[in-house]
Amino acid sequence: MNKFKALLMLALCTTLFFSCKKKEEAPKTESGKNVKLTFTVTGVNPAEVDAVSFTAVGLNNANAKTVWKVNGAVKNNEQAISLGENDFTGTTKTYVVESTTPLDVIDVSIQCINFGSNFKVSYKAEIDGKVVNSDQDVTVALNKDYTHQFTY
Repeated sequence: MNKFKALLMLALCTTLFFSCKKKEEAPKTESGKNVKLTFTVTGVNPAEVDAVSFTAVGLNNANAKTVWKVNGAVKNNEQAISLGENDFTGTTKTYVVESTTPLDVIDVSIQCINFGSNFKVSYKAEIDGKVVNSDQDVTVALNKDYTHQFTY
């Protein structure tokens, strides 16, 4: 009978040991999308009250506060990037806005209104390396606009 109790205790301990083993977690998959937005404006004249507004907002499940870089410079603690007509009157005419982390929500708003001389706008959006929007050298003529809102 002692051998029986000993075997029973061994079986019970073995069962408890293996049943308490930590379960392996399924590998975490990264959600979200990598985005690259290229926005170019040439010929804008703020003296003529031309209006240019480009805004990109990105969010991910990790609630990261730093999600963008602009022309290669990381924008710390920014979930939104905003560019206006004054950003395009100097030597920089093109801005490349890229996500630093995969994003679950991406909203882009563009509004360009001409109240003076014609100017040109180009916009390209790449999601996970694939071009999903590409408007090149669109002329914004007098009293016309280039206005779009995209969600990716």
